[in-house]
Amino acid sequence: MKKVLIAAAVGAMAFASLAQAADLPYRKEAPAPYDYAPTFTWTGAYLGVNAGLAFGSFDGGKRYFGGSPLGGLYGFTGGYNYQQGKLVVGGEGDFAFGHVADAASPSLNNGAATGSSTGVVENFFTVRARVGYAMDRVLLYGTGGYAGSEVRGALSGGGFGYDQTRVANGWTLGVGMEYAITPHFSAKAEYLYASMGDNTYFSSPNSISNGVNLNLVRAGVNYHF
Repeated sequence: MKKVLIAAAVGAMAFASLAQAADLPYRKEAPAPYDYAPTFTWTGAYLGVNAGLAFGSFDGGKRYFGGSPLGGLYGFTGGYNYQQGKLVVGGEGDFAFGHVADAASPSLNNGAATGSSTGVVENFFTVRARVGYAMDRVLLYGTGGYAGSEVRGALSGGGFGYDQTRVANGWTLGVGMEYAITPHFSAKAEYLYASMGDNTYFSSPNSISNGVNLNLVRAGVNYHF
């Protein structure tokens, strides 16, 4: 009888311990949150550098400036993008230095002498709108707006010489592709066509009215803030 009582007491104590354990709050480590990679955005300001090859024609001044100016342009870029979904809109401006030139040997003073002349695009600058389609880190875009250039004309011979610089104003259109290498750095390739209007160079009887058309193929690197 004593053994039965002892066994019953031990069983009651074990049941009480199990019941107490069942009443304790259940604790389990929460699963680690999934680390979603953030989607890249093109929204924000940027600054950059660019360089490229320019070629084209002098419009109206071929006799003195030559017909096919060719050379390099390099400079700085700045702008701002705003992205909504896949659409990216923004504005961009740039200023480039360089030497895009051609030369000629024109007749002067109504054919009385032969001279030496050059036409040089020394600076090129634009202010443009950009509209693009974003595929994550790849941006395809079209661009257009104002274009201007400083065109220098030099003419000598026939007992006189001229060296004059004029600002030519016009428009530009182009397309490009930009790729975000990191969240802060991107690389781009771009084509622009620019047409800039006439200015008068030199004096009668050797004066001319000259404009310039340029094709610009360039690459650049931008830093995004």
